[in-house]
Amino acid sequence: MPRILPHEQLISMKEAQKIILSSFQYLPKSRNVPIHEAVGQILAESVISPRTMPPVHLAGPDGIAVRSEDTKAASPENPIEVQGIRVNTGLPMPAGYDAVIPVEEVEKVDDERFIIKGSVSSNQNMILAGTDVITGQTIVESGHYFTPYDAAALTSYGIRDISAKSWKVGIIPTGDEIIPSAKEPVPGQIVDTNSMMISGYLNRYGVLSEIYPITPDDPEKMSSKISTACKDCDMVILFGGSSAGSKDYTVDAIEKSGDLLFHGVAMGPGKPVSCGLVDGKPVFGMPGPSVSCLVTFYQLVLPLLKSWGVPIPPKKVVMGEITNDVLPFQGWDVFYLVQVKNNDGKIIINPVERRFGPKVGIQADAILHIPRGSDGCKKGERVQVSMIR
Repeated sequence: MPRILPHEQLISMKEAQKIILSSFQYLPKSRNVPIHEAVGQILAESVISPRTMPPVHLAGPDGIAVRSEDTKAASPENPIEVQGIRVNTGLPMPAGYDAVIPVEEVEKVDDERFIIKGSVSSNQNMILAGTDVITGQTIVESGHYFTPYDAAALTSYGIRDISAKSWKVGIIPTGDEIIPSAKEPVPGQIVDTNSMMISGYLNRYGVLSEIYPITPDDPEKMSSKISTACKDCDMVILFGGSSAGSKDYTVDAIEKSGDLLFHGVAMGPGKPVSCGLVDGKPVFGMPGPSVSCLVTFYQLVLPLLKSWGVPIPPKKVVMGEITNDVLPFQGWDVFYLVQVKNNDGKIIINPVERRFGPKVGIQADAILHIPRGSDGCKKGERVQVSMIR
């Protein structure tokens, strides 16, 4: 059944964002992640050291291990001969020796005897056992964002896996005309690319995703798939069924499964986006065109994930001079894909020509937002854009 979205029934993008952020609560989950896969994860639990590091006293600089008691009488005016053992940086101290004299400060007599010109105190120039960490001590607190250095460092402590915060999004491509990316389309068929795109962005932020099989234009089958996904996922995203045309089954499926919160937002692209509440989980009906899908993902989905603690970095913004007039659309938030060029130190913002097909997204470096109520911008004005690369 067609669902036409008259402009006067559209809600604003800010209102949509407010509804989304106030309607869903995330119940924290965690999963064990092998240390070599932990980069980009957020720790759900603090990491406790299973061992003392270093486990024994180590030599600080390359030098001579000595007994500090033997060096007390040494001075520049009174060089003395002491017994010692050659040691290298970071290697265990020999038993019975409690200090190191740097190699450049001694004169060798033979392999075990050296002349020194200064005294050292006990433990001087040594790395003491447990200086870094002791068994049972917290190494990293929960909430820590995991980097490659962290993975390498924790491996040295004997850590083999971590407990990471876990978010999972179910992705359901829909439509009779949609085919898997592995197949060659014939006229009238569309390759499912949105699933790959959105799962890729989710993976970048450490969010798990599960791509379900393509579901035909059947509200009952869509509703069943939504219910299945909601049992296993924290959020569900459907593609391709939320247009205002004759095949608008996504909204029907959401209503069959739970409560529809809104359908239609005064934003372009992205007008036909919908959102519902199913078993306490957010279910988004995203537009099929790839650029529309990208914009709605950035503006509506990412803010919710960020509020759930997903490590989404702040938007990288750039200021530059725009090369064309950009008109507003009254009462709407409008988004333009743009290229960002550095012309001898001058940042140039060039709107990408709007046309059918995904190529425009490949050409774009950033998104220009013309807010609701704005007058747009004139050629030569300085504007701010959000980078997407």
